[in-house]
Amino acid sequence: MGLFSRKKDKGSNNLELLGLKGQVSTMKCLLMAGIRDVPLKTTLASSEVAVDQVNSYQYLETSDKVPNLTQGDFSVSGVRAILTYIDVKGKGVSLIPKKARNLGLQNYWIDVCYQTFGPATQAFINNSMTEKDTATLSDVLKSLEKILAENEFIVGQLSFADPHVAAYIYVLRVGGYDLTDYPNIGKWISRLEGKMSGSLNIEGFQADMQSGASQVA
Repeated sequence: MGLFSRKKDKGSNNLELLGLKGQVSTMKCLLMAGIRDVPLKTTLASSEVAVDQVNSYQYLETSDKVPNLTQGDFSVSGVRAILTYIDVKGKGVSLIPKKARNLGLQNYWIDVCYQTFGPATQAFINNSMTEKDTATLSDVLKSLEKILAENEFIVGQLSFADPHVAAYIYVLRVGGYDLTDYPNIGKWISRLEGKMSGSLNIEGFQADMQSGASQVA
């Protein structure tokens, strides 16, 4: 080491997540970090901030964006970018499927989350369910139940589809949705938690979900 060399800060490589209470995008990041065994130092912004229900990130009054992941001098915002970053940093094999069929199924289920499952879940949390929302939740859950009767994970192998979809299952659970008719979904959640260093702590999200302030997109 040279005379004027600066000793590298060992803490500079820590991953720090700025999230928002009640924001499903934040929950997806926590799930991915748990599955990929990536330690995160997580800070949750005030639950009084209105939650963006459409985009994968939002601006806070402080001009910060959530969810936001920082490592040293690198920073990235938005759930899709953060999940990819965490996946690359994780241990073992990437969750991105190599087979075209599984990759297509993964992306299909992510689209289902954003286009139908998410909005219907939000309607349930907000007590604004229409007949269409009720039918949508039932159809998606029945499809998942059937798939998970035959597969350990949504596309067969563990993939990005699992943390995306699981986040909404946690939301429904916290909101009081009756999932007793879907035992395979419950077993799948247990398998996911078995992949993590510990079960997902959702206590910080509960009040926000019950007040209807949570993001599900």
